[in-house]
Amino acid sequence: MSERAWQALVTITVGLGLLLVLRVVLGAVFERYVTRVATRKPPDHVARLRTRLMVLRRVIVAFVFVVVLWSVLEIFPTTEQLARTLLASGAFVALVLGVAFAVPLGNIGAGILLSLSQPVRIGDRITVGDVTGTAQEITLIHTIVKTDQGLTAFVPNSQMITSTVVNRSLDDPRRLVTVRLPVANSVPVDEARQVLLRTVEALQDPAMEEASVSVVDVGEKTTWLAVTGFAPRPTAVDRTAAELRERALQALAAEGFLPK
Repeated sequence: MSERAWQALVTITVGLGLLLVLRVVLGAVFERYVTRVATRKPPDHVARLRTRLMVLRRVIVAFVFVVVLWSVLEIFPTTEQLARTLLASGAFVALVLGVAFAVPLGNIGAGILLSLSQPVRIGDRITVGDVTGTAQEITLIHTIVKTDQGLTAFVPNSQMITSTVVNRSLDDPRRLVTVRLPVANSVPVDEARQVLLRTVEALQDPAMEEASVSVVDVGEKTTWLAVTGFAPRPTAVDRTAAELRERALQALAAEGFLPK
């Protein structure tokens, strides 16, 4: 192996080690700082601070990675001149900005904007399009949302910036409950809807609000209906959905509405 190849290998190894140490150290320092702030600041302030520091750590690590990569390029004659030319002409800066804000990599810029404007904080319950759940993490590319159904949704940061985002932690702490149910195609949708709405009204613990029934799919013999409503925040969504599904199936069977 040539001397330049060894130098590149050492640079990469040291650079990756530095990135790992930097990530761990920044994480520990930021978390310690947030813990100290949490003793004298309200939860909303702590949530904003944690969101901002998390995105800042990712930006710092990404910047160091670019520096390491640049150092490796300068080792080899074939890439050294290219690196210097790009840097001298300002193309490097334009490249970084392009990576940060171009589509689809504009998610990186959107993630930074999210950390600054903070329409969403870690721990907030949000609705983006058809996704409703709790924001668990905001990365440079996407926002990770744990849905009320227990699923994990990855929402692009660009969508978080350009779409309408409802922050339910600010005004509406309720949890969304959705259940899909089959009925025979011969059954009038309005009659099935009334049966399902009566079933929802019969639920006492927890009581559901703003219940609605809509058609979500139509098959050869089966029409699929979705029952949607809001339950209080402490509600276990999976358990409530299972109970609603069981009672709704019993009610539909009693009316002879289930497909055969």
